[in-house]
Amino acid sequence: MKAIRQNSLTVEAPAPAAFQAALGVVQNIKNMDILAVHNEGQKLVAMEKAKMSNRKIYVIATESQGSNTVVHVAVGADPRQRQAVLDGKFNAKGASRFVDAVQGALSGEAPAPITPVPSHYLQKKEQVPWVDPNEEPDIQLGFSWLGLASYMN
Repeated sequence: MKAIRQNSLTVEAPAPAAFQAALGVVQNIKNMDILAVHNEGQKLVAMEKAKMSNRKIYVIATESQGSNTVVHVAVGADPRQRQAVLDGKFNAKGASRFVDAVQGALSGEAPAPITPVPSHYLQKKEQVPWVDPNEEPDIQLGFSWLGLASYMN
């Protein structure tokens, strides 16, 4: 991914509830598609097809920290596209808006209803079961998203 920007949100909610809120936000954005989701591992990869900028890849993970949960979001431009001058700015704005949307979904200000989905990843437009959350899914975008763990810690 190019021009990676990150953001995080600490909430007083259980990790599964925070993950479901993030999943609901992704499902309710019209131009965003799920590339990979692992419900038990609470990891999510999505692509936003922006109108005026490069496509963005969102990598979302939740982790428990005591009684709180941290929602980590890393956003980068699609590596298959040419890098644009404003990618970093747009990615930072996208990460910030996503975190705000998750906060709104958790507080009930901006509900994001979800449709349950099985743990899977897309491979040539087919859903392949994603069994181990620590094993990288082969979503065939030409980059390793698990390597983004350093951005999420």
